Amino acid sequence: MKPRVAFIPADKNNLDYAEMLINSIRKFHNEDELPIEIIGEDKVKQLGDPNFWYRSTPIIAKALFKDYETVIKLDADQICLGDLSHVWSGNDFDVACVYNSNPREDKAYPIRFMDVHPFSYVNCGFVVLKSKAFVEQWLNLCMSEHFNNFQYREQDLLNLMVWYMSERFGGPYKVKFLDEGPKWHGLIWRQYEPQVIVRDNKLILPKNDEWNKEDKELVCWHAAGGQTPNKMNYRTRFQSDVIKYINSLVKP
Repeated sequence: MKPRVAFIPADKNNLDYAEMLINSIRKFHNEDELPIEIIGEDKVKQLGDPNFWYRSTPIIAKALFKDYETVIKLDADQICLGDLSHVWSGNDFDVACVYNSNPREDKAYPIRFMDVHPFSYVNCGFVVLKSKAFVEQWLNLCMSEHFNNFQYREQDLLNLMVWYMSERFGGPYKVKFLDEGPKWHGLIWRQYEPQVIVRDNKLILPKNDEWNKEDKELVCWHAAGGQTPNKMNYRTRFQSDVIKYINSLVKP
């Protein structure tokens, strides 16, 4: 068994984004350390599942577990900003997740799921999986009658498992929340881009009274926004020195 792999589902509208993401990852991790597979439309058509893009994560992950011990799912519309080795380190968890929102994001894109706090709801765009059993149960839920009962499909069902089937609720799964550490990923800091600075060749969101009470190192940025045109134009969101830093990451 190989130690790990990352996969990026990407239809034709997201292939350019996927290439940007891979370019940025390769500034920190070579092919041997983190192999990456793009799951494109040709592979999807072979499955004949009209709902594939809404339950793709457990479908792909289950297949990859045949050859890999750890499977990392990454949405295409992200940029790697720093070393990611901490996300797969250790064997003390079945799934590692990132949070979906923050005070500014919640005002613009509120998501409500059962009684999970909006800032505790996790995002499906960045998930680290170490348990075949977890993936298989997630997939079973995505293939069940429950699938159509939730607005965000696989993401809502991921939250169902994370919050109601984890050890803290007497369930079998150990969950790690990556954003609880000194590094932040994805959407937890979206809309705070203008405040980001470069310090010691890292991107830092300085502490503030509104959200983060201590400085945070930013290792992944998630544009999100569905099919919003030009959503990956980071040049409109960051200060000039940060833009220069990101430019160096996304080029081949």
